[in-house]
Amino acid sequence: MSKFPQLTSAALAVGVATTLAVAPAASALHASHHAGHHSHHASHHVLARGLLSPLRAAVSPQGTAYVSENFAGKIDRISPSGKKRTIYTEPHGYEVGGLSLAGRHLLFTVTQSDETTHENSGSWLKMLTRSGHARTIADLHQYEVRHNPDQHATYGFADLDPSNATDAACLAKWPTADNGPAISPGGVDSHPYATYALRNGWTYVADAGGNDLLMVSPSGRIIRTVATLPPIPLVITAPAAAGMGLDPCFVGTTYYFEPVPTDVEVGSDGTVYVSSLPGGPEGPQLGARGSVFAIHAAHHAKQPRLVARGLLGPTGLAVTPRGDLYVAQLFGDVVSKVMLGRHGKARVKDIIHTTGPGEVEWTPRGLYVTQNVLSGTDPSTGQAPAGQLVRYRR
Repeated sequence: MSKFPQLTSAALAVGVATTLAVAPAASALHASHHAGHHSHHASHHVLARGLLSPLRAAVSPQGTAYVSENFAGKIDRISPSGKKRTIYTEPHGYEVGGLSLAGRHLLFTVTQSDETTHENSGSWLKMLTRSGHARTIADLHQYEVRHNPDQHATYGFADLDPSNATDAACLAKWPTADNGPAISPGGVDSHPYATYALRNGWTYVADAGGNDLLMVSPSGRIIRTVATLPPIPLVITAPAAAGMGLDPCFVGTTYYFEPVPTDVEVGSDGTVYVSSLPGGPEGPQLGARGSVFAIHAAHHAKQPRLVARGLLGPTGLAVTPRGDLYVAQLFGDVVSKVMLGRHGKARVKDIIHTTGPGEVEWTPRGLYVTQNVLSGTDPSTGQAPAGQLVRYRR
């Protein structure tokens, strides 16, 4: 994930929860635009409370929900009536997430990271059977080390040429100590954040560290890179440069942030949708820069196509049988409906206003949303976990 740590409001992409100071962001939505400010769901029912970082969820056709308490290393089973039972606890205390149902089994991901540096050193795709046994399907970190799919991408000031005297002089003024290198290739990092199980047994994995979408065979012996997401460009304005303490020479240049895949869903026509945080700050400093991409996986050239942008922290994604999308905007405190139109344009309508939504799942029973997902994740505040799983009905 691209650095800018002095402005970053959350290190979600590397699995670390920090104190968040989130304010509304005013941003042009370009291809998308917001409409509406009131919830269109007449009722809601809180199914579970007191959850710590409930960032992922999966819901069965019968209405049984599975929720990961990521930073607690736990997975909970929540009945349609709201009875909660922890069905898995990670024995080493590693982060769990990436929930999706594969028939009678539950797929999930595990990420190991250093408590001091927050560097990821291991990641796996696993399956939880009905007997409660966890079986490792694939070593995703090993795949990242061997292949590093985004190694050919260039992040940072990719348009500046270090061999040019003027560009080199400006790059030398970049505060590397605080922000990392001014120009860098895609590094080795794996943090699988979301999964989607296909009926044929293969599984899509959205890797927030690798900046890519993977596909894993049922046995785990085959892992393929479906696509890498494109860098997220930002033109440095004078106010942004001043806010970041940058030299004026950077005004007008473009900084390419790493994309951070956060969820993956598949439409009825086979189109794969991936939500993405941008690297850098998620607050109002640089505007709402989150995106949703579409990938036509059946095509030979699997280039991600931007279908919605101007989102503030899209971490959860759902798709309806009709092809409409729902997006949980964690830092925007809203769940929005994205109606895809022709010619690549989309209309975004805010439908549920709630604090810190992390996940959204569509079912015929309504929308299942995890909210207040970062409460209790900063020990210095003394705040108790107050995450919830809520079912919203129309």
